[in-house]
Amino acid sequence: MPDPRVLVITSCTGEKRSKPENQLTLEDFRDVKRLRDREAELAVFACPAGELYTGQQHLRLMEGVQALRDTLGPEVLDVDILSAGYGLIAEHQKVVPYEVTFNGMKAGEVDLWGQQLGIHDAVEQRLELADLVFFLLGDNYLRSLQLPIQTRPDQTLVFLASGGSAKKIPDLAAKTFVLPLSNQDAKRYRYGLVGLKGFLFKQFAEAVAAEPELLNKVQDNPGIFRQVIEGDIEPPPQQLAFTTLLDQVPTTPKPSKASGKTGGDRPGKDEFLPIPDVPPAANIDLGMQYYIPEWDDHVDPNYDFLNDRLTPGRDPHHDEVYAHQIYNTPNYDGILVSKVVVDSSKKKRARIEAIGIHDFIRYSGPVMGDCGAFGYVKEEKPPYNTVEILDYYENLGFDYGVSIDHLIVGPFAIPGIREKRYELTMKNAREFFEKHQTAGYSFTPIGVAQGWSPETYAESVKENIRVGYDYIALGGLARAQSKEIIEIMKEVRPHLTPNTRLHLFGVARINAIPVFRHLGITSFDSASPLRRAWLGSGANYHTSSSRMYTAVRIPPVDGHGVRVKRLIEAGVADRDTLKGLEQNALKALRAFDQAGLGLEETLEALLAYDELLELPKDGKADPAEQAKRRVKHERMYRELLEDRPWQQCDCVICNEVGVEVVIFRGNDRNRRRGFHNTRAFYKRFQELLAKLSKR
Repeated sequence: MPDPRVLVITSCTGEKRSKPENQLTLEDFRDVKRLRDREAELAVFACPAGELYTGQQHLRLMEGVQALRDTLGPEVLDVDILSAGYGLIAEHQKVVPYEVTFNGMKAGEVDLWGQQLGIHDAVEQRLELADLVFFLLGDNYLRSLQLPIQTRPDQTLVFLASGGSAKKIPDLAAKTFVLPLSNQDAKRYRYGLVGLKGFLFKQFAEAVAAEPELLNKVQDNPGIFRQVIEGDIEPPPQQLAFTTLLDQVPTTPKPSKASGKTGGDRPGKDEFLPIPDVPPAANIDLGMQYYIPEWDDHVDPNYDFLNDRLTPGRDPHHDEVYAHQIYNTPNYDGILVSKVVVDSSKKKRARIEAIGIHDFIRYSGPVMGDCGAFGYVKEEKPPYNTVEILDYYENLGFDYGVSIDHLIVGPFAIPGIREKRYELTMKNAREFFEKHQTAGYSFTPIGVAQGWSPETYAESVKENIRVGYDYIALGGLARAQSKEIIEIMKEVRPHLTPNTRLHLFGVARINAIPVFRHLGITSFDSASPLRRAWLGSGANYHTSSSRMYTAVRIPPVDGHGVRVKRLIEAGVADRDTLKGLEQNALKALRAFDQAGLGLEETLEALLAYDELLELPKDGKADPAEQAKRRVKHERMYRELLEDRPWQQCDCVICNEVGVEVVIFRGNDRNRRRGFHNTRAFYKRFQELLAKLSKR
């Protein structure tokens, strides 16, 4: 499938490369002759629009743009900038500095000036040749478009906008996904609100650079965009906190040190959440299982690590292997496959329909299917009907199938909307179960409970049980704090029967396992242990004793790496020098693994390359930032080299590839490290369950 033609429409920023005292003003733009004269005065400052702006949104955006171009070619996307002075301009159009912004204008002023600049017509004209369009616009800049705009059903639009603007984006002919952003989201994504849109696009672009097929997947289903960027958020500590003190699992309620002061959900590193003073759930004897979500997580089994070469002529589906094919026994109890993943390409869907979901993922254990509600969260109603989904689960061979739900989260959890989604989810659950029983489908049905409070979740669970379900899933809680989930479970617990199984979507928190199990959770799913292998800088390699280590950054100089290209452009070092340092680092680390080189010499070789990897600012290397990077990474790398955890691990990946597993470099190392992390998580999980069963 050819790559879609991508267009990004972003806004100008107040921060610019040059800021002369006599830069253009709004009055200059009102008169064509005056504008030409003034531009002539400022000709020495003229530069392409893409290089003029230095605001955080623009800088992060262009880093993402470069990553996509390096991977998929320079023609893969265009960038247009919505300027409050020039109107809609291409990134290569030369302009001079100006001081005009839509921010601060009144609504009527925005409308009039936008009309004078011809923004609406210019945007419609640019959209004619685009397949996938991203809008990164603030409130007044988005208003200047004068929506609705003319689009086609075969187009896909993704809007990154404020919560207020998001509600005003009308229905369009194109497939449309809107991601509302607020100060709370800025905290969650750990980036300032001013530059957040550019930062999120960069995260998306880097994910596409690693897995180019994601571009087509988002074009087919724009809701996947959220899942892609969510995977690039370093999870909060409580979501992945491993503890070394299994013996300290509380057998009686104990106050949490963290919650005592903050009232939040941030327990200490080795601290379990306290178990409420209530009897255990009636289903306590059913145990607990871990499901891992499937997202094409496989690797080349014959990857050439020394030369960084994939097996010639390999077929990614037929020839690559999943984690459960590498290990003797799977590091999870089951796999969750969302419909949005199955439908990510027509070719993939056809393969699964031909051979079934089990043969496609080459897994004989339980496979659970859901509809992927995040993909249609913005729609008024889910795009599926019950009979269609029942047949889908049955024909593809799922062991468990989840009823059609509608998320009650964010802007969709307000009064008036939440009640409709709640009733729709319950109506679908009732219909799903009744038709499942009448037609005699072979898979086990799972009813979904949605809500916006402990009481509404409890009522939903109660109704699902009344309908006849013995397996129920709690949806919409992946971002909830553990203390919020616990309050919900305290309301749900009294309604559970000894045979009721309860699944928790999107949550894997080791420190919450005892309390979740006590209150009735019998299964959960999360890919966090896997994805932490390549996200963040301090916890890429996990161990079953709870210790986490950073992976050594040795990015390839050859290839499509945007980082190395920027280093060369900034004059940090020439390509040959960087190549030599890269190879020295690899050789040193491999020699160290074989006891052929000492720790200090190895560390020096790693840091000689690593300190140069600090990204330039405004096109220039910053020695102070390089020094800070060296100090930080020297500490982390020293811990890794001193402990040599990969040599202590008995897993097949660490035994077969050795030190390669701790090198942060490409899919075939990073995903293998993710497989290892999942094994460490699962081992800790099983040990914890064994402890709990003896209580």
